[in-house]
Amino acid sequence: MSKETYKYLYSIFDNTTQLFEPPFVDINNGSALRRIQDLMMSNPQSPYAKFPDDFSLMCIGTWNEETANVYTDSADLVQPLNKIIIKEK
Repeated sequence: MSKETYKYLYSIFDNTTQLFEPPFVDINNGSALRRIQDLMMSNPQSPYAKFPDDFSLMCIGTWNEETANVYTDSADLVQPLNKIIIKEK
């Protein structure tokens, strides 16, 4: 039996609507933050870039990529999007 491999499930929480966006998988918080930073930089008209005070990156669980089992018991704040630094191109 091989070693179980886990990745993390993330979701953007909309503070205005009080709803979570569909989840995505990433290897750790830093990589998930970089993904959102890249999205905000490449699409300045996105709601995330235009209204960063309204959104937060949340870790919502783990996913076992060998068994497809999902584990979650809480949503933990990774970082508010208004704390992500948008670099000038």
